[in-house]
Amino acid sequence: YQAGEKVRTGDTGIDSKPDRNYVAIGYIVKTYGLKGDVKISRLSDNPDRFANLKEIFIITKDGARQESCIKKVMWVKGGLIISLASYTTVSDAEGLVGSCIAVPEDEVPSLGKDTYYHYEIIGMDVFTTDGRCLGKIDDIISTGSNDVYVVKDDNHEYLIPAIRDVVKDVNIKCNRMVILPMEGLL
Repeated sequence: YQAGEKVRTGDTGIDSKPDRNYVAIGYIVKTYGLKGDVKISRLSDNPDRFANLKEIFIITKDGARQESCIKKVMWVKGGLIISLASYTTVSDAEGLVGSCIAVPEDEVPSLGKDTYYHYEIIGMDVFTTDGRCLGKIDDIISTGSNDVYVVKDDNHEYLIPAIRDVVKDVNIKCNRMVILPMEGLL
């Protein structure tokens, strides 16, 4: 799973609003201890994201969805451990390894102006200011100073820096980004 990836679900599971979209905020790496706890690889930039949650959805690799409650969140060397109300033994929790932890998209906090979640950007069509279509954003590389969008079409791959001098417009509703390529970028 990628950070903030939209998650598709199957028809199984319990949810009062089954037509919701979900956003992955963590990935279950392995079991931890003997009481059904699991170790999480965080996909959220917010370190307090799990501490503030009570209810989450577990979405398995096959798309099955189950609502669960977080009992406890623990920070240990090397990661984040959570206790889920419905899992009390190691054998209960073993089936969760490889699943993602998700929240409904409508519960994701809004961001400031000109700031976007990765799931809003990945898959977006990218055009130059003169109307040339470069392809779709396939991945986002976090470099520390700024993100880099990996844009692919059938024949090319472009690395586009996510900086104001290059990215001129992002339209989430139209799923479209417009860039002004710097010399030598393409």
